[in-house]
Amino acid sequence: MCIAAFAWNPEGDTPLLLAANRDEFFARPTEQMHWWPDSSVLAGRDLKANGAWLGITRHGRFALLTNIRNPSLRREGAPSRGDIAKNFLQSSVAPSTFIAALASIAPRFEGFNFLCGQVGEGLRELWFLNSVECVAERLVQGQYGLSNASLDTDWPKLLRVKQGLRHALAERDLAQQDARLVRLLRNTTPTSERHLPSTGVPLEWERALGSIFINRDDYGTRASTVLRVSGGYSTVTEINYAPDINLVQRHDFSFAILPIWH
Repeated sequence: MCIAAFAWNPEGDTPLLLAANRDEFFARPTEQMHWWPDSSVLAGRDLKANGAWLGITRHGRFALLTNIRNPSLRREGAPSRGDIAKNFLQSSVAPSTFIAALASIAPRFEGFNFLCGQVGEGLRELWFLNSVECVAERLVQGQYGLSNASLDTDWPKLLRVKQGLRHALAERDLAQQDARLVRLLRNTTPTSERHLPSTGVPLEWERALGSIFINRDDYGTRASTVLRVSGGYSTVTEINYAPDINLVQRHDFSFAILPIWH
């Protein structure tokens, strides 16, 4: 998962609205978002390392993982970052406890950003951890953006996706909001070379990664996801792309979020 914008409103009827793209090599084997067998987890699955990048459970546990684009943070033999999201979604540990423990072992992994929390009824909390900064932060109400640096880093494409989220939220109709977010995630506007970040990868890659939606021959946006929690329900739309961006599969999910004690 490489870019996301989300609105967090823990006191409101819609505590979470998220729009996110996952970017990956097309050759990497992946299962699309689905209900995991004998589990309350709704998420995709990376079939190479068996981890997850974005998911929610029937009890309102939510997780999102992105990598940090910095070659100096590569670790030979490091554990899979996808295990972080998978382990959170499958556990019942309080988000604050989980992320505090994660902060203590974060340097073992290659660079990552992790967002997790409880977004259903009752106690709502959303936490963020960047593995370089290693400071767990409980997020307050607001609109946020996350890509491959840290929370709200002012990369041009992240500013565009946050602006798109604001425009979507101006729509009164929820279906229109979601439709605008789906279109936003297909935005291929490039970043001018003088505004590209310098992350340590070759300039050719910086150019390719400078748009919200990425489409190279071997690498690009594999899935776009719009996730909403509202009125005790969650709705999730995921669109999966083949290397040809015109070949798409859309999957929609809707379910009531169960009380935590179920």
